[in-house]
Amino acid sequence: MKKVIPLMISTLALLTSCDSPRSQRAISSSYNNGLTSNGNVATVNLDNSNSSTTPATGTASVIPTDASQCKFASDGVTGFESTSTHLGDYTLCQSSTDKSVVYFQLKTPPTNSNGDISICLIPTTSSGSNSIYVGNPMCGYFKDPKAVRKINFIKYAQYANATINGVIFFKDLSWYYPVYNNYMMTLDAYKTCMNMLAYGNTAYCQSFKTVGQYVFKQF
Repeated sequence: MKKVIPLMISTLALLTSCDSPRSQRAISSSYNNGLTSNGNVATVNLDNSNSSTTPATGTASVIPTDASQCKFASDGVTGFESTSTHLGDYTLCQSSTDKSVVYFQLKTPPTNSNGDISICLIPTTSSGSNSIYVGNPMCGYFKDPKAVRKINFIKYAQYANATINGVIFFKDLSWYYPVYNNYMMTLDAYKTCMNMLAYGNTAYCQSFKTVGQYVFKQF
């Protein structure tokens, strides 16, 4: 009989869609969904980033039932599935029964001098190493390293039949992007990258990848 590790599982009630203007930034309405332009699908290869994940040690958890294949840290210290240069140790696992649902646990909640930093997660679908984002970015705070948060992505109507098989996620902060010659919030930089790629301009995505302030997880 498998041991059930008593982790705190909660739906992320504080997680909100980031497509609407938020207090930390306003996203231009011209972005719309940022997925297609003139019939072209925007794709980007994120595999060359410096934030690729590597396995971490730990034992399997069986909470919840549809995440029995996941590795969670019952003490919030050891047992996470992966690690990254951007966010440290974490587990991001897809539900075995609903591909729109993922479970997220983070060892070190990000903070700075202004307080807690939210994290944004964007669902993607991939073909090889190319991906497009297919649903609302979801942003929220992950303050408790012992908590496993359940996130239910909402896909855009035109991608209702797309299979979510990856997530790009990052601290909700601004960074300096050389192609813009300015600081920009990561979410805005990513959406601009995708929009410009639809016109054949790869410079923005290359800048986004070079800065590398994100994690890309494929399932």
